[in-house]
Amino acid sequence: MSTARWLSVGITASRIGFREFTAFYTWRTWVFGWFFRLVTQVLFFSAVGYLSDSDERVRYLAVGNATVVVCIESLVVITTTVRERAQGTLALQVAAPAGFAVTYLFRGVYCLLIGLLSGSAVFTVATVSFSLDVPYPRVLFTPLFLAVIGASAYGLGTFIGSLVLRRPGVQWLVLNLSYISMMTFCGVNVPADYWPAGITLATGLLPLTHGLSALRAFLDGMPLTDVLPQLGAEFLIGTAWMVAGVWGLKRAVAGELRRGTIELSA
Repeated sequence: MSTARWLSVGITASRIGFREFTAFYTWRTWVFGWFFRLVTQVLFFSAVGYLSDSDERVRYLAVGNATVVVCIESLVVITTTVRERAQGTLALQVAAPAGFAVTYLFRGVYCLLIGLLSGSAVFTVATVSFSLDVPYPRVLFTPLFLAVIGASAYGLGTFIGSLVLRRPGVQWLVLNLSYISMMTFCGVNVPADYWPAGITLATGLLPLTHGLSALRAFLDGMPLTDVLPQLGAEFLIGTAWMVAGVWGLKRAVAGELRRGTIELSA
């Protein structure tokens, strides 16, 4: 299949994904339901910084919790494998010439794009609400960092999604454990090296850790060239998880085909 054909399939799959998203949410339910929940979460954790009577602490918590929003949204892709199966579209995508992995990745890309929008908006709300000392025009580069972090989390979500394909009952449990673990260990509320060495080593292999560290350093005045290695590490980790996710999807689908359960929803 030519590159142009692959691109056409990807664009079509993305449009279908966005249509499904808009069928589930109206702009009112998204803004006053889901987005308001994200804002409240970030404001709550950021406000904890006032207990230490430290503006720097408030900024640390606000930047960390606003950044993790893009990961929360991107990880929603975990649930799409189960949804595809429940809706009966999994078998159709497997039979399509483009391959299931391609259509799956593009159908769920709205999670990443909505995450980038949400993360940027929440970051702006937190900056204004707490009068954060963020340097201009450096702060304008924040969406770039969020995009790399979100794409990395999307790769992890793809891999986890391949694991829950046959276990639909645990999809939300796994999703919540995934982003809560990242909030706890990846430098959102406390530095990543606060935890024992083994945990710190493990979090170095997860999305967010390196990207958030790069964003903090950049906002603190470090030149972009000096933070690129950390941002590059975030990108490479996300790529590795994406490759593992595509492999996992192909393996999971092959197993369903062997068992003759590709059309079953549970």
